[in-house]
Amino acid sequence: MAELHPRGYSEHDLAARHDVPSDGRSGFVRCGHRQVHYLTWGSVQAAPVVLLHGAGQSAYMYEELGAALRGQYFVLAPDLPDHGDSEPLGEDRWTREDLARSTLEFLDEMGVPAAVFVGASLGGITSIGAAKADPTRVAGMVLIDVAHRVDVAGRQRLVEFFVSTESFGSLDEAADVIARHLPNRRLVRVDNLQRSLRQRPDGRWVWKHGMGRRNRAEIERGIALPAVGDPMLVGFEADARGVRCPVLIVRGARSDILPEAVAQELTEIIPTSRLASVEGAGHTALGDKTEATIDLIRRFLDEIGWHHNNTRGWPAATGPA
Repeated sequence: MAELHPRGYSEHDLAARHDVPSDGRSGFVRCGHRQVHYLTWGSVQAAPVVLLHGAGQSAYMYEELGAALRGQYFVLAPDLPDHGDSEPLGEDRWTREDLARSTLEFLDEMGVPAAVFVGASLGGITSIGAAKADPTRVAGMVLIDVAHRVDVAGRQRLVEFFVSTESFGSLDEAADVIARHLPNRRLVRVDNLQRSLRQRPDGRWVWKHGMGRRNRAEIERGIALPAVGDPMLVGFEADARGVRCPVLIVRGARSDILPEAVAQELTEIIPTSRLASVEGAGHTALGDKTEATIDLIRRFLDEIGWHHNNTRGWPAATGPA
């Protein structure tokens, strides 16, 4: 793209370009001692929507949703701790409460007093934690394939994927491995994989997230992961019972993590919630069936009237979704 360089400069004279999403922005902020990377879309004067990604993913999983919502909302998507280009909290800080506090600290730095949260898997767990920590900050929630308990075998397959994919010889190899792991996913784009992988000095590509390292450490300590399910869900049900804002629970119809019966149970635990299913999608519904999932989220935001709020007020939405 030599035509984009200032006259007299080559690509070797310029700093490496950061990956800025289409119609969006990419930036960094310091939260305490940590550097946090985030993406945003839309006007800062619009009602805010916070997008929290799943384990092993990054804010870029929301590129299409952010672009779709930018006309009505101020959309913020941080990389969660130890994911993407955000620094970790510390090896001994990895609980739902830790992630929730770090998210609220990020919103403080961004000047956002309240928002609707959209959380996929780990991001949904974090959203419930944020609502428990400070209900006034969470005006509504979309929980994508997350509930108070998961299919243990499905979670174990996810853990085994993180543990067994420590590094790759090339981006093409990584794309092949990811495609086999996500059979419901559309074509994996090799040119986007540098959002999730970084190259070591020896030339191999490793994940930007620390899930594999964390899972391997748990296994070395003798933690029987299939027996305990997901440690992040300890106390989740009690926290979810206290949620009073509108909630949309989105389940991939082919999910191997969230059984349909468990998703139905969660609607009873959270009286202000309702359940929607995405046909043909697995655990990663937004990536598997992007347009259908975006449509569900947009309709939910319309139903609770969130786009009528702005930075002058942002009252918390109340009542059933």
